[in-house]
Amino acid sequence: MKQFFVCVLFSLGLISCAKPEDVEKRVNEMYSNVVSAYLKQNFSVDFDSLFFSEEFYRLDSQIGDIENQLGEPIIHDFDDWICAQDFGKDLSAKVNSVKMRGNKKALVNVIIHNCGQDSEQNLTVVYERGNWFIDDLFDGTRRQQIIDELKRLKQEGIEPRIK
Repeated sequence: MKQFFVCVLFSLGLISCAKPEDVEKRVNEMYSNVVSAYLKQNFSVDFDSLFFSEEFYRLDSQIGDIENQLGEPIIHDFDDWICAQDFGKDLSAKVNSVKMRGNKKALVNVIIHNCGQDSEQNLTVVYERGNWFIDDLFDGTRRQQIIDELKRLKQEGIEPRIK
């Protein structure tokens, strides 16, 4: 009976049983899409809007808007997805590890192979809108970096046009 009750709650979305395999699959799908598009030289897809959490996308868009206003990078001096400015034909990415932090948050280590070298991208992903989305990059420091820069720029009288 208890198992039936848990299944009913799960099916109603009142509880979830997040599994590392689900997170790994989702992040590998994200990076598969990114790498495939990059290798085809297709830069028309806004992967940030597709794969960032709503809040992280808003923050990232705000700092991007200010960068466009100023005509110079503040945060985005290289590609967040591949941790580089350039990429080679050997570009690939694969989840190395997933550490669950409850049912709605996970830390994900991705190995990015590019130009003969491997680098790591450490992501924080959250479960929202029925799927997993990136909520922070670079060991959980990008979100705070953006927030700090937005505060600093506001003090200088520079604000994003995107709210």
